[in-house]
Amino acid sequence: MNDLDRWGPTRRPRGRVRGLTPEQQELADDLHVKALAIRAASDGELSIRDAVHLAAVQLGLEAPQIATEGASE
Repeated sequence: MNDLDRWGPTRRPRGRVRGLTPEQQELADDLHVKALAIRAASDGELSIRDAVHLAAVQLGLEAPQIATEGASE
């Protein structure tokens, strides 16, 4: 089993846990996926902490994607 296999999706903890809004859950999922991709691209050179930090910076630099009704592309 390689290092990346251990960092797949995790179970939600049981008990009293504050639920995330759909927007927060989407952001958390995006952060998770970006961090995994960054770490995989580094061939294990980056720690998970550093990969998450870089993913958060990247997410912060991206322009917000706002869906509007009737917008033409």
